[in-house]
Amino acid sequence: MMRRALTFYVFLFKAMLLFCESPLEPQLSPSIDLEDRIQEFVLETKRIEIPGYPNAFNPSIIRWNGKLLMSFRIIPDINQKYNSEIGVVWLNENFLPVTTPQILNLCPSYVSPNSPSRAEDGHLLNVNGTLYLTYDDNRDEKLSKGGFRVYIAELEVVDETIIPKNIEAIFYFEGESRNIREKGWVPFAYKDHLLLAYSISPHRIFRYLPGTKGCETIAETNPNIHWDWGILRGSTPGVNINGQFNLAFFHSSIKMRSIHSNEQESLHYFIGAYTFSLEPPFKILTISPEPIVGKNFYHGASYKPYWHAICAVFPAGYICKGDILYLFYGRQDHEIWVAAIDKQGLLNSLIPVSTF
Repeated sequence: MMRRALTFYVFLFKAMLLFCESPLEPQLSPSIDLEDRIQEFVLETKRIEIPGYPNAFNPSIIRWNGKLLMSFRIIPDINQKYNSEIGVVWLNENFLPVTTPQILNLCPSYVSPNSPSRAEDGHLLNVNGTLYLTYDDNRDEKLSKGGFRVYIAELEVVDETIIPKNIEAIFYFEGESRNIREKGWVPFAYKDHLLLAYSISPHRIFRYLPGTKGCETIAETNPNIHWDWGILRGSTPGVNINGQFNLAFFHSSIKMRSIHSNEQESLHYFIGAYTFSLEPPFKILTISPEPIVGKNFYHGASYKPYWHAICAVFPAGYICKGDILYLFYGRQDHEIWVAAIDKQGLLNSLIPVSTF
């Protein structure tokens, strides 16, 4: 334990040195390879390619009626890089596509069908037999510079075709502001309700009120979390693990230099995990003390960025098969990957969180 802690602080010290901009001692900014921090519980990583969509990214995953359904994001036209769409495809147990991918029509019935789609980063969730997709978009109106709100759609499954219905944006909730771009709410099921964690710290919980374009706050706790890699933002849905707690993955980002960014300052993304209680007030129980890293998280092909330079891994969904957890994540906004993770090893790596 002491050796692991020492290694962690050496890594953190090196990362902090990268922020040193003193021209007198440039040698104090060493190269950092983030994959030096690969944990043993990340057993394997594998890329998933979707026919016809070579640059698909940010996948979510769910088992529905015994089959695996994966969502993904695409940029349909590089010349209109702010337009974005969400597609779905069925996978076999080896995570290979077995159906023709389908791009979803996520235009609400009350919005002009000619409005551009900017749907981002879908999350699939089963709430008492109803399949939901939560995502970010700004189909309704220009609310702010970003203009995005969280949207919720029910997905009807007819044979292997997915039909979105009852699509609505969430405009009415505690803390709503026209100056904030909303994204990254964490969906999870509680009894027959769709709940959403608006933020991780504080851990503010909304209940979705279908048909009202709104949510109500039902709980809020203040976990004492120390995390040195940026603001904690939601990523995957929270999933009930063995009737003990909910487990979700988050992401964060900071600007830094590494060998992955060719020593240029770039936004680097990190993945962590946390657990929270099954019952109100849904207190956060444990959390990753450091970023989760696997092979090929950061090494691999580079691409011309859509928006700005990044070194990105973005988790959006996971499933469990026995003792193995399969985390689906996007890489570099151009690739889909799945990481096989030893579930107990991951849980053992998490540290307790106090709440005040």
